[in-house]
Amino acid sequence: MDQLTNFAVYMIAITSISFILAISLDLQVGNCGIVNFGQVVFLVVGAYATAIAIAAGTGVATAILIAVVSGALFGILMSLSVRNMSGTYWGILSLSMAEIVRIVALNEQWLTGGANGISVLISVPGLPWIIAASAVAAFGLVRLLIASPFGRTIRLIREGDRLPLSLGKNVLLFKMETMAIGGAIGGLTGAYYALMQRYMSPDDAKPIETFVIWAMVIVGGRGNVWGIVLGTVVIQAFYTGTRFLTGLFGIEADTMAALRLVVIGLLIMVVSMFRPQGLLPERRRIY
Repeated sequence: MDQLTNFAVYMIAITSISFILAISLDLQVGNCGIVNFGQVVFLVVGAYATAIAIAAGTGVATAILIAVVSGALFGILMSLSVRNMSGTYWGILSLSMAEIVRIVALNEQWLTGGANGISVLISVPGLPWIIAASAVAAFGLVRLLIASPFGRTIRLIREGDRLPLSLGKNVLLFKMETMAIGGAIGGLTGAYYALMQRYMSPDDAKPIETFVIWAMVIVGGRGNVWGIVLGTVVIQAFYTGTRFLTGLFGIEADTMAALRLVVIGLLIMVVSMFRPQGLLPERRRIY
């Protein structure tokens, strides 16, 4: 019974982390039209920033703040590198940058621990509930952003650059701000991930993790925060929840890992065929 309770608490924490990262991605792609295939890089930057800061002797709150700032700065760096490129090139470059960060983390042993990873030698009481509360706060923050003039502007940019440019809007600046906010939220997930796992390695930065986050957005519904909630719960139930079945049915871990991805891939196919806008599509206002 204790094992089941611990697993349930872990599911709440990891689902909350995934939701915060997914809603960060949805702010970029679902609301501003920025295609980011390297979303996991924000988690990586935040996690390593937290681990390195704590190893240097800083407190937990300071380490989390450093992770958030690091994520925001990296988001700005990504937006500056792509500048006025189209969505396709933006996606390819974001994927490349995520891989560059992973390779740097893999090889710079003096800073990141290399392939062995880096440990976080600190424990935070009640961390799962802090993470869950942060997920609720992120939900409210993104809803407020979307309803604000800033949110209406980035949704206009999502439909194309010409109209906002004709209205005098600085499209590049708004994209940079969106990437900075998304990066800050993603950096927060990295801090929580490092504190919860108490360990971070380059294996946690593989492109498959971005695929899972994209699956949450696609299945749930781009541009709808409630859709992201539903997509996160559904995908995380398959991706993490099925690990409990490994011991229950005696299925080998490698086989179950492959089956999880197959099921998620099939789910994306079915939703894309019959509900292209997701299970809870965005409700567009008519003025």
